[in-house]
Amino acid sequence: MKYIKIIIDGETVEVPEGTTVLEAIKKLNKVVPTFCYHPKLPIFGGCRMCLVYDKKWKNPIIACGTKAYDGMEIETENEEIKKDRSFILEMLFTRHPLDCPICDKAGECDLQNWGTYYGPQKNITPFSPFDKVRPEEDWQSDFFEFVSNRCVLCLRCVSVCENVVGAKTLYQEERGFEILISPDRKPMDIESSCEFCGLCVDICPVGAIIFKPFKHNARAWLLKETISHCGFCGMNCPVAIDYDDKNIYRIRSTSDLEICVGAYLGYDTYKNNRLKGALLNGKNISVENALKEVSKLINEETDKTAIILSSFSTNEVYQNINEIQKKTGILVSSVGTLTYTPVLEGYKDEYGDEYEPITEKDIIEAKRIVVVGEDVSNVNPVLTYLFSKQYFEGKEFGREKEIFYIGYNPDRIKKFNPTIVEFNRYDLINQNWEDQLNIFDGETVVIYSATTFKGENSYLIGKKLGKLRKKSKVLITSSGRNLIGQNRYIENLTDLRKIISLIFEGKIKNLIIFGEDILEHFEGNYLKSLSINLKNIITITPFNDGLAKISNIAIGSSLWMEESGTVDSWRGKVCLKESIKSPITEEFITSRLNNLIEDKKDKISIDLSNIPVKDEGYIYPDIYLEKFSYFSKRSENIKKLLQKKNIRV
Repeated sequence: MKYIKIIIDGETVEVPEGTTVLEAIKKLNKVVPTFCYHPKLPIFGGCRMCLVYDKKWKNPIIACGTKAYDGMEIETENEEIKKDRSFILEMLFTRHPLDCPICDKAGECDLQNWGTYYGPQKNITPFSPFDKVRPEEDWQSDFFEFVSNRCVLCLRCVSVCENVVGAKTLYQEERGFEILISPDRKPMDIESSCEFCGLCVDICPVGAIIFKPFKHNARAWLLKETISHCGFCGMNCPVAIDYDDKNIYRIRSTSDLEICVGAYLGYDTYKNNRLKGALLNGKNISVENALKEVSKLINEETDKTAIILSSFSTNEVYQNINEIQKKTGILVSSVGTLTYTPVLEGYKDEYGDEYEPITEKDIIEAKRIVVVGEDVSNVNPVLTYLFSKQYFEGKEFGREKEIFYIGYNPDRIKKFNPTIVEFNRYDLINQNWEDQLNIFDGETVVIYSATTFKGENSYLIGKKLGKLRKKSKVLITSSGRNLIGQNRYIENLTDLRKIISLIFEGKIKNLIIFGEDILEHFEGNYLKSLSINLKNIITITPFNDGLAKISNIAIGSSLWMEESGTVDSWRGKVCLKESIKSPITEEFITSRLNNLIEDKKDKISIDLSNIPVKDEGYIYPDIYLEKFSYFSKRSENIKKLLQKKNIRV
């Protein structure tokens, strides 16, 4: 790579050839104002706020869209440039209302900040407040609102919707100061292609697009901010949580621009139907007493007790459970043994080696993406943000791709205009499509969602994926956020089907369940017949409904935004940071149980080799972008959206 030298305000910096002037300036930690620029969007160069002075050309230039050349000499703060920037601000303020006291962007508004930095602004020509009013544009949405006369015409909202999300929902009407931003169809919540990721709100430099559930609820400077990772699916996207000591007010994207409807609208999950404390046969007891009851059960009836883990727990929880298993020999399982684990086993048996996730770079540089089974745009929507050409710091990388969908339910993936090869669910394992379709080679990435099959069928599709791995790269995704960590830290994970067989045979009488995952996989009558054979159901759950209502003991636990810890994502290990504090976390519960449980000298050993497995009782719920797991059922925002779309909650 060739490097060039550029002088900025008297300092020399060496940068790769092709670097923009703005990125070169940032390497010296100097600040240049921008409105339309974002490092993950294509260069627009419309706002002109990033003007700097090229001493050799003796002209102002836009820093965001100009490539640096060897020997270039730049001044970022000379008097001429300051006047130019101030003039641009004056033009913007001429049409901008002075409504900061009621604007939700106040305190984090770029126009407000730059206006303060460059001094008091005045109108270039006399305008009354009435002259500043522009035509209104009603998006007809319960969640997003466009305030036209605040818009600074940067068009970042249009760009992020097209170039990152790929939804192409927003477009500009008219030109110049008459520009309005409009959705493709109205009412926006029902008819448009909007995915409700909220990136248009987050990326807006002013208060032109606002999030209605946050409107007039809090001031940004009064809230605390925690950067953590979303726990609603296996993507584990970085997010910013804004909260005070009692409430979460919103969850936003970071500068990575990775967020979907799950976190953006579903942030309110934390406050609905929460189980605080513990219940014994429906009556309140202390958490400590509940844990003593559970530990007593494990100590005295180890061979008659099994633990069903959640795929949404942290590594620390799994490590605690693994210690309990080492102490006692207790059987430990998970719904992941129905969906994710069998795929890996089938893959290994066919390919001959362990499954290793591919990288983001593999997806970005692929020539062809083949999605198999469930529409990954619904299961892991942010993954599809990698399907288009990428932009970073003024450079393009990756390439446009051919998109294929092989399956039974193409939904949001249609935004990529894919080639659709329709198979019903079971034909995916019964037909030899992997041999019939001439699209698999070294430049192809195959993406399969483990939500597609359960049990033996998961194993069979795993064998097909192992076969494809000999030609192409393969990514196996999941709705569960930490199935990779679960398989890594639980040393002896028993097939859930064998646990169920033991329950029906009367050999397992006590079931300790973490989370609500199991409700997403088995029909109600099947679970009811299963529970009849049990003496005790113990549930560790965040919610005071669902499993808590049928449990002998229910202990309230934390959600991902209330806990610290680590999770193993397909992109590597990520760290979680709590925002509002949950009095009882899953890590505390499992750690306390580990302390209370006796280390047995004669650990139980159950011969599972002859235990029958039956693929029965499964359900395959429809997965929509807005209806992704048991979490979405607890969000009032998402419920409202689903009702508007006439989708059953």
